Amino acid sequence: MILPSRIALSSIFRVLALYLGLVIYSATYEYFYSNQLTVLIHDNYTAFDFSRLEIYRLICFLTPLAILPIGTRLRAPGQLIAGAAAVFIFIPIPIVFVPMVSTAEFWQVYTLLWLGYFATCSLSSLAVRIRLPVVSEQGFRRGMLIFFVLLGVGFLYALATNHVATPSLAKAHEATADVTVTGWQGYMLVGYITSFGGLFVAIIIMFRKYYLLPLALAGFVCCYVTLAERNAVLMPAWIAYAYLAQRFFYRDSVLKFMASVAAPFLIGVVAATLIGLEDRQSVFYDVFTLASYRLYSIPAIGFNVYYDFFTIHPLTYWSHIGVVSNFVNYPYGQPLALVMAQAYELGNDNASYLQTDGLAAAGASMLPFISIIFGLVLLAMNSCMRGLNLTLYAIVMAGSTIALVDTGLGPGLLTNGLIFLTVILLFAPRHASWNLRYLLPASSRAT
Repeated sequence: MILPSRIALSSIFRVLALYLGLVIYSATYEYFYSNQLTVLIHDNYTAFDFSRLEIYRLICFLTPLAILPIGTRLRAPGQLIAGAAAVFIFIPIPIVFVPMVSTAEFWQVYTLLWLGYFATCSLSSLAVRIRLPVVSEQGFRRGMLIFFVLLGVGFLYALATNHVATPSLAKAHEATADVTVTGWQGYMLVGYITSFGGLFVAIIIMFRKYYLLPLALAGFVCCYVTLAERNAVLMPAWIAYAYLAQRFFYRDSVLKFMASVAAPFLIGVVAATLIGLEDRQSVFYDVFTLASYRLYSIPAIGFNVYYDFFTIHPLTYWSHIGVVSNFVNYPYGQPLALVMAQAYELGNDNASYLQTDGLAAAGASMLPFISIIFGLVLLAMNSCMRGLNLTLYAIVMAGSTIALVDTGLGPGLLTNGLIFLTVILLFAPRHASWNLRYLLPASSRAT
């Protein structure tokens, strides 16, 4: 009789623990959506159907199965993006979509979503062993110095040539009407919020040059006063949270990583259950709606809006992407987010690749295909960043885990700077002292 090894039993236990954790999160999100959010938000696309409880219960067990291929040990940056997507959109989308269509149509779309989730999560941990450039530690330091000095010069130029204002977070959306940033400055500033700022913080921590942290924060301030983007104010806190969570909590555990991403949501749900949401003038109500609604709900609810719109309006066939529009006629005169805002009056409805590059481009049938493309993008990123430490991944991917929740593939890669970030880290020396210092012990790393 052959008994399973201790390693095999440990692996099985980790998979079961991951599955159970995802089921618990799914059930918690269903409770939040039915008992808290739909009580606060009353519109045609934020609803709960109590006559279909059996469907809600079933998908709480089925959706986590599609996410399990992500693995139980973190070893690639793509797992961080896919894991965050699982928390922000993969699990919530089916729950919010149930009452939007008939039962038969729901299961057709859900099957396509499930296959897409499975494909993305399966590819998120893979990497190709490409030949990496050989760059010395000193050469990389010099390159980073030049890059950030040039970035600083660009920021000073942006401050000198654009409208600058310091609106409150509550009035930031209205202030975007006065934004004058265009062209390369826009790519630089938006890229800093979601990619280059995190890279700057990571370099500071890796090189132990902590006295430069005020400069990194000044970059986010510059982005806020010129772009009026709330993310510019919130991102430093999110980056700090991502760094501390990796160093002291989840380390290389996928389950603990997802728990850290879901923690603000879970704390809000528990607090709302204990305190209540009757006082809509309270600070807690503002914080609850900002986090649980804006971050954990709107990206998923956007699926309902896009599905409703593009079942009766022309598809874009990816002409919403600038390069493709040179060959395929774009049927709308404005970006998709503004088209949705005018059609539904629910605000500037940015959405993930599932909505923009899937539903809007070619309908629900395209969801598995675009998910494979997204997974291949993660695979390419993993290949370029292979061999770097998890602490670096956690910091530089903090912005991307947020940006890719409500942007399509094109803006996520180009406007948010993920392609450029990936190219920079392709040249990072793997045997540098700063990289080896933060590598996990070999006994805890996946092979």
